[in-house]
Amino acid sequence: MMKNCQLGRVLNHGSEGIVHSGTWQGRLAAIKVLKNQYARRAEFEMKLVQNLDHRNIIKYYELEYEQGIAYLSMEMVTGGDLYAFIQAKYTSDSYWTIVDQILQDVARGMVYLHNHRIIQCDLKSHNILLREDTHQAVICDFGIAKCIDNDDQQQRRTNTTKGTIRWMAPELCTPPPEPASYLSDVWSYGCIILEVMSAREPWSEQFVDDSLLFRALQRKENACLFSQTCTNQSGPSHLRQLLIQCCSWSKTDRPQFSRILQQFDADEHTDDMSVDSPVFNESPSTPEETEHVPNVIRQSKIKHVSHGGRLTGEVYTSAGTANGRPIYQGVKGGLYYLTPSGSKIYLHK
Repeated sequence: MMKNCQLGRVLNHGSEGIVHSGTWQGRLAAIKVLKNQYARRAEFEMKLVQNLDHRNIIKYYELEYEQGIAYLSMEMVTGGDLYAFIQAKYTSDSYWTIVDQILQDVARGMVYLHNHRIIQCDLKSHNILLREDTHQAVICDFGIAKCIDNDDQQQRRTNTTKGTIRWMAPELCTPPPEPASYLSDVWSYGCIILEVMSAREPWSEQFVDDSLLFRALQRKENACLFSQTCTNQSGPSHLRQLLIQCCSWSKTDRPQFSRILQQFDADEHTDDMSVDSPVFNESPSTPEETEHVPNVIRQSKIKHVSHGGRLTGEVYTSAGTANGRPIYQGVKGGLYYLTPSGSKIYLHK
């Protein structure tokens, strides 16, 4: 019998259960109600995160049972999720400043999780809650998270993988899939940056259907397509560089979250949050780059999108490229292209 929690109105319907507003020991709380086969998962979720204590990680209170139904009480965060924020605020004047803070919050939370040997496994904008008024980010939903008990556990492969396809790293899609890792969390974080910059779900301009995306992620020869998508994003240059690094096809090229935070700290002193816009190269430079790209992708043209007046600096409109990469113009007029690691290479006039 439930002793400490009381249910209120329904907040959300999920694949595994229903989330209600309510109270826990008289305190405002969110209560996830899970039936039957998902009750055991709730027990694992509670055990995994109940002792965590970080402002960017949702706080779990208690797990109770009644007639085979699990009631998981946790902190109530009332400012909505990042996905809804992006859709509502993408054209607002304060957008880039706020999302920069949100992305730093998420990185701090992920540093904390990884330091506690926890892989989130389902990092996406829907699982980033925002505190009302402050927009402080809170990572939630640890239903498929896992703890790395030893180094050997990361090496075992299985025939199944878990996650949400649009935020899943390539190594989780290639049969047999690798186990989720700290660096697959980094890819997912990169996909969140892509959402922030494009105001769309990751890779949705190239792959409308999830099954097409899943097949494309299985083929290493498609790496250039994903890299080009990252390079073509309009937005603050430091976010585009970070996107390119986090969504590196080879997981060993992705930065750890501690390094990501260091890059944000460095950018605070060098980046004025102005927005550069790429000169898009709409077709690959060499035949090799198109050889294994599905027809549905080659037929899709990338269009320049106006961002409601947030662009600053003029766009370099020459059709040229540098080593097959699109050319950008910074706010001070310098022309440059990005290396695969996200570094700027300036062109001499």
